Amino acid sequence: MIVYSRENLIQAAQEIGVLSHMEALKKYVPEILKPQGDNSFSSQGKIPFRAAVFNFERGTYLKQILAYFTYHPLLRDADVVFGNELDCGMARTGNADITREFAASLGMNYAYGVEFVTFRAGQDGNREGLHGNAIFSKFPLERIKRVALPIEYEWFYKKGDPRLGTRIAVMAEIQAGDMGPVGLVSVHLENRTDPGGRKRQLEYLLNEAEAHFGPDMPVLIGGDMNTNTVDGNEDAQMTYLADHPGEQWRRIGHIPSWEPQMDYAASRGFLYTDCNILEKTTRRKPMEDGRTVLLNLDWFYQRGLECRAPVKVESIFHTNGLKDIPDEVRRYQGQEMADHDMVLIRCGRKG
Repeated sequence: MIVYSRENLIQAAQEIGVLSHMEALKKYVPEILKPQGDNSFSSQGKIPFRAAVFNFERGTYLKQILAYFTYHPLLRDADVVFGNELDCGMARTGNADITREFAASLGMNYAYGVEFVTFRAGQDGNREGLHGNAIFSKFPLERIKRVALPIEYEWFYKKGDPRLGTRIAVMAEIQAGDMGPVGLVSVHLENRTDPGGRKRQLEYLLNEAEAHFGPDMPVLIGGDMNTNTVDGNEDAQMTYLADHPGEQWRRIGHIPSWEPQMDYAASRGFLYTDCNILEKTTRRKPMEDGRTVLLNLDWFYQRGLECRAPVKVESIFHTNGLKDIPDEVRRYQGQEMADHDMVLIRCGRKG
């Protein structure tokens, strides 16, 4: 558990503007810059391994999520899960440590990095007030690292929801049987920027991955890449998509044409065509007027792996296909677990 003082949080906030955001964090709350990990839950990963990417949307519906990962025939076989938007000590999710509860319940190791700490931490019913990304793994996780991405939107100045922190990635290494070492990266790129801003963040991340894992180690990157094709600071652009459902579908099928991060990653040897369903929807974005915009946000990038069988699992609980489920699980039928769907692939040794 990450422990810091409310007084230091206030001091960091007061210094932003005098110091850079990152300098203030390093000086007053360096605890949130260190990754957390626990390898006590599993050493049972399989080869080839199945990986999933899932934005938990805070973990509000953790009981339903755990039930799905327990009984769903695809999800229960996941050896690695790249998780985004995981709360720790937030009143909105019962002040639970969502990452640790998910890992302990499913028998998976984890590495966790804080993305943001709310300025309401220690107030309004919040305890630690943390929110971040994780890697869950049935393999032991080694060489864990938290990477702060370049700031493309300053969340500290978000009206009504000031936060300290930045978008981040979490890195770790596994020993994947006869495949040898494999690098894993869970990342959450910025939604409140334009496609160029997300490309800059990914460029920085790939440089960090090269430095951490070296040029030859196979690497799998997964996460919410926020490939929404718009500038998230311009509400009118998302409204345009809401007004034009046909345009939503046109963009969903041609994300690389709108988001330069994807072909940039491929130019660096991190491929996406073999480890993704290109024409999919993974995000149901609610608009204030009740409409929903469908988006294609969640992806894998891979280097040096052979990936196959990408599949999407909708994050609306369906009991069809679940075997031997108890009655308390059946009552989840039809409930939405998150506003993102899960995507899974199988990864083996190249060649």
